[in-house]
Amino acid sequence: MYYSLNTSSDICLLKPDMSTISMSNASIYDKFLVKYPLVSYSIVILYILFVKWIGPYIMRKRKPYSLQKVLIVYNLFQALANFYIFSNGIYFIRKYWDSRCVLRKTPIFDEVMEMSLKYGYDLYIIKFMDLLDTVFFVLRKKQNQVSFLHVFHHAGMCLLFSWSFKKLHLILGFYVPIALVLNTAVHVIMYTYYGLAAIGPQMQKYLWWKKHLTLLQIGQLLFIIFYQIYGILTECEEFGKLEFYVLFYLSITVIFFLKFYRNYMNS
Repeated sequence: MYYSLNTSSDICLLKPDMSTISMSNASIYDKFLVKYPLVSYSIVILYILFVKWIGPYIMRKRKPYSLQKVLIVYNLFQALANFYIFSNGIYFIRKYWDSRCVLRKTPIFDEVMEMSLKYGYDLYIIKFMDLLDTVFFVLRKKQNQVSFLHVFHHAGMCLLFSWSFKKLHLILGFYVPIALVLNTAVHVIMYTYYGLAAIGPQMQKYLWWKKHLTLLQIGQLLFIIFYQIYGILTECEEFGKLEFYVLFYLSITVIFFLKFYRNYMNS
């Protein structure tokens, strides 16, 4: 990659030439969902329409599908896929921890971008696969589980990824891998639980930790928020448009999760 000096400030920063990034990662930028974000937005809209209106209408006179084998395979695959991203995220954090405050100001940016695009795209696909969680609820006539929080969280993650992926070179901060590692770790635990639960009632005695899953989700969201705010206040992270949207989305999600948890405990 070639770098150019930004002499408009008192400090000369190495500025990446995005043409070389796009050439070395053309296969990523040319992926269908990345190249045509309108497709991603359309999928999210169709998802909301299906799980809230179309799906329940289709299922209104049908018996619920069992989908036991499908759910076991799907959830365990999701657990393994998230573990793959988690393990690579840990490697990324350990390797670049000492450069966390200067990622966009040094020649390692090329290397960082290459890894970020590769694993970021893998997680991007997984977030769209997550939408099947709700589709399965609808097909099993578990419409009470298709809550506003559930739909908001899944749709919001897809939209956030779609909007930010092609701008990764502008918004790459260290809070991103921190957030993705925490998120995938939580999803490994969650999908493992759902996979085991799908096996049948005989597994219930081993799943006493179900009640802690919501607290785990709340905890990871709060940690990401605090880490990002701390990074901004210490000038280790920049505060731009995406950072504002991320903080806003996470804060709203935490509020919804806290409300859900309170209702769950009261019931």
